[in-house]
Amino acid sequence: MDKKVFLIKSDTDYAMRILVHLALSDGDEPIPAGVLVEKQGVPVDFAYKILQKLCKAKILKSYKGVSGGFVLAKDPEQISLLDVIDAIQGRVVIRPCLLVDSNCASAKPCPVSLKLQQLQETLDTEMQGITLAKIIQIKRNNC
Repeated sequence: MDKKVFLIKSDTDYAMRILVHLALSDGDEPIPAGVLVEKQGVPVDFAYKILQKLCKAKILKSYKGVSGGFVLAKDPEQISLLDVIDAIQGRVVIRPCLLVDSNCASAKPCPVSLKLQQLQETLDTEMQGITLAKIIQIKRNNC
């Protein structure tokens, strides 16, 4: 069975593309949604929902009017992959117990539950450590 489940969904991928584009853009001028859609190949139906969620999470600022558009609300060092995942798709959570058993209580978790909790903590820490600034640095070095 080759079925795979991606932890990072396509709308989060699109959000990261948009954020990278904004971070690499020259100046502090807002970039219209249409430009972001075109340059990053984000489907229009996804783009507006993504932009809305990023604004609600205070990752982006939006400006209305003729010269309106979107800018980063924070420095790239302050925007983590975990922040974007939380804003767009919700937290990736590893099931804390694999047993449907009353013996597996959170007050006294079994060894498997302890390992799963450690895995969750590691996942959260690693995703928090992947910042937009680091992604931009990698992109600049590889392109």
